[in-house]
Amino acid sequence: MNSMDFDIIEDDGIIATIAPLRVSILHSNFQIDLQDRLSAIARDLANIEEIRDSHPNLADAIAAHGEEIMKGVNSIEIRKKANRIIQLQADIFGMTNASSALKLKETDAQPETDIEFEIVGKEGRLLVRIHAYKERDRKFVQRVKKYYKDKSGGRLLCDACGLIPIDLYGIDGEHCIEAHHKVPIEELQPDSVTRVEEMAMVCASCHRIIHSRKPCLTIGEVRQLIMKDGGTA
Repeated sequence: MNSMDFDIIEDDGIIATIAPLRVSILHSNFQIDLQDRLSAIARDLANIEEIRDSHPNLADAIAAHGEEIMKGVNSIEIRKKANRIIQLQADIFGMTNASSALKLKETDAQPETDIEFEIVGKEGRLLVRIHAYKERDRKFVQRVKKYYKDKSGGRLLCDACGLIPIDLYGIDGEHCIEAHHKVPIEELQPDSVTRVEEMAMVCASCHRIIHSRKPCLTIGEVRQLIMKDGGTA
């Protein structure tokens, strides 16, 4: 954590009551909306029996975390119990950046989605579902593409290899440019807000290379691969 923003609820000149708003993550532009995070916790606690029907161990962990929070003491036990929830959610649903167990349960019930690259196993499938329903919203992708198209003089290009598909294939070539998260979904902080600057435009080929390893390759690493093989990126 780098810094935390607060809202002053009450201040008598001696004692101030404050409410946390946002947390900034060290060495990044990411911010966690603490109100959303607390709302997610409250939602899970309010629907604990619905979670318990399918995942009793997870429900017990959520309840224990809630009890620790209600003590009003900033102790290591809060972190320990939160880590227990994160581990259980990862075991059940796979690695995601979702903070609400109820949201994960609802998402897991959604039908499969059409994804650009092959995903194997439950962990990947769920991760892509969260990605598809949250970050890959079509309107969001369209806004991102328009932002970078305007920024590059009216033509979309691949940030990794430099391909300008419209020059090669005509107007339909833009379909092979895809929106890519510079920070992998599984590494995002819970409830973080994705900004357009945190997205990259990459061609389908480079996108597949990026996701060919775990952790994913960065744009810079793909450029180095191209240069190493005698490319001109």
